Amino acid sequence: MNYYNKEQIKKTVEKGILDYFLEAYEEITGQLLEVHSVSERPDFICIRKDGSEVGIELVQVRRGHPNDIFFNKYIEKQDYMNNEYALELIQLKVIEKEKKRNELDWKLPLAAILLIELADIPLSYIKSYITPNTIPDMYLSGFGEIWLIDSTGTEAYDNVELFCVQPAEWSGYYPREIKKP
Repeated sequence: MNYYNKEQIKKTVEKGILDYFLEAYEEITGQLLEVHSVSERPDFICIRKDGSEVGIELVQVRRGHPNDIFFNKYIEKQDYMNNEYALELIQLKVIEKEKKRNELDWKLPLAAILLIELADIPLSYIKSYITPNTIPDMYLSGFGEIWLIDSTGTEAYDNVELFCVQPAEWSGYYPREIKKP
């Protein structure tokens, strides 16, 4: 498989996660965001109802190498990464994306949403630890909005859980609405 095909597959997967987010985002905030274009830095450009643009950068937090995941799941019987490791990875991803947001080639640096996908730990496991004390860089970043999205149950329930870090008006945990049996 060549680089172009890998990037196409990656963008298709990212778009699927984004679609779940946009549906939940509208329910929570009452604001509709429509995808205008697929990009890099940020991953997607969306249009708000008032016509303003916002960039959405999607980053995934998961355990590392597939061999590590296999070992954790099947040898150590650990279905998900542990809380401390998840919080550490979230912090590192926020720092990494904040640096990139400040680079010259980043589109819409002042109108950017950071969407952090939790693919390897349910949000409910760490929601009470998401505070300025445990993940300070997330609360100090220049992203206008930061959301965590739990994709661990999308196959079973066909929806997601969210946690809004900022802005303050929407901050908090939004549990999954059970849809599928």
